[in-house]
Amino acid sequence: MSVALSTLYPELRVELPGIPEPLLVAATKRIARQFFRKSEAWRYDLDNVMDYTISATFPTITPGTDIPTDTHVVRIDTVRYGVTNASRTLLFVPRDQLDRETPSWATQTGTSPRNWTNVAAGTAQIVPIASATVSTCLHIRAIIAPSPDLVSLPDFLFYEFEETIKFGVLAQLMKVPGKDWSNVNLSTLYQKKFTNGIGEAKSKAQAEYGQPNREMVYGGIPFSSASARRVDDYGR
Repeated sequence: MSVALSTLYPELRVELPGIPEPLLVAATKRIARQFFRKSEAWRYDLDNVMDYTISATFPTITPGTDIPTDTHVVRIDTVRYGVTNASRTLLFVPRDQLDRETPSWATQTGTSPRNWTNVAAGTAQIVPIASATVSTCLHIRAIIAPSPDLVSLPDFLFYEFEETIKFGVLAQLMKVPGKDWSNVNLSTLYQKKFTNGIGEAKSKAQAEYGQPNREMVYGGIPFSSASARRVDDYGR
């Protein structure tokens, strides 16, 4: 179930007398995007990717199919891997570290998945790429945010963060000079409330979902233990 962003408008108009509708709509959409991008509070678990050809480097994530319509991926949060179920967590490694340690990582092929990394905004890659066309199961959790055309939010997100989003809209519009609704002092107050709300939402999301995983586990054995390393191919 979803709740329209326009549900916020009546309360916002009380503090923004005479605000033109297009300005109110645009500001509300913009603040909703800003809130979710900065707080990373919208975590979305994609359906398991079955029979995925690893040689494609990473699945394409399509709004309206893999994630909700009118949203986009801010970044990939976690990636798990397996043959019949995604039971092994792959270690995230930043690109600069891969560049230092394995300069050929972007085209490297192999028989055992080790890492994943972000190669562009919202785009990731598994390292190494499989040396053969094989099928596996991937489970991906992404952090997503609204796109400019989004007009509603899932009800559990709307009701949890509606006050913070209203603070952001009021802060942005009240700082516009020379209008009936202009109020620099209140704008400053609401901006502080909005910023605090982003911080609280981010802390809560991290507490619920954890920090990005920095350890890869195969069969419950930490990969960092050299004597206990287990070699697994990409589903073969």
